[in-house]
Amino acid sequence: MSKNRLNMLIAVLAMVVVAAAGFFLGVQPQLAQAASNRAQQTTVEATNSTTAKELARLRERAKSLPEMQSELTGLEASVPSSASMSRFYSEIDGIASTSGVTVSAITTSDAIAYAPPASTATDTATDAASPAATASPEPTASATASAAPTAPDVTTNPAITGSNFSVIPVSVSVDGSFEQALSFASGTRDGARLFLIDSISSSTSDGSADAAGASTTTWTFAGYVYVLRATSDTPAKG
Repeated sequence: MSKNRLNMLIAVLAMVVVAAAGFFLGVQPQLAQAASNRAQQTTVEATNSTTAKELARLRERAKSLPEMQSELTGLEASVPSSASMSRFYSEIDGIASTSGVTVSAITTSDAIAYAPPASTATDTATDAASPAATASPEPTASATASAAPTAPDVTTNPAITGSNFSVIPVSVSVDGSFEQALSFASGTRDGARLFLIDSISSSTSDGSADAAGASTTTWTFAGYVYVLRATSDTPAKG
């Protein structure tokens, strides 16, 4: 091999080495960076799309914010965070005035910490374990009783506990006619404060006749008002 051909071969080999080195040292990192940038761009575009959808959803929800705030205000008035019994008394006086009755007595007991109702699963299991009645050609009283509808399953919210929810027993006695007492009961149902009436009784005393000779009936509405605190405190006092 001549010296010129050897020099040319070495020169070509050197050019190949330089080209390869240039590719790996210069071009390859740029290509890798470009691929990384494209991947990042795809990720950013996907994130921007998700963010845009969330912003659109929040804008839509914001339109109903005043309505939700109004509903929250009503719920907080219905079940306040403190006993606020003086405000409840004022509401009862207003309802009594509107319905035409006279409040003769209001009795309030100390608040009772809420106790979640027991599950009916035990009762159901007990009923299932009890022996079935003997078949009879004629219907019996026990068969009729067993066909009665059963109560629905008890549903509770785990966020409502005895540490933040209290029940205050309340008894309100008013004097008036049946129609007036009915109007009063309807007014308490539609009042701002939730007053759950679970019993109604009436009485007429012998000396309650008015100038026209008509007797006045005293109606007693017994029930509960409620307190829901945002923090775990002791039960509110009545």
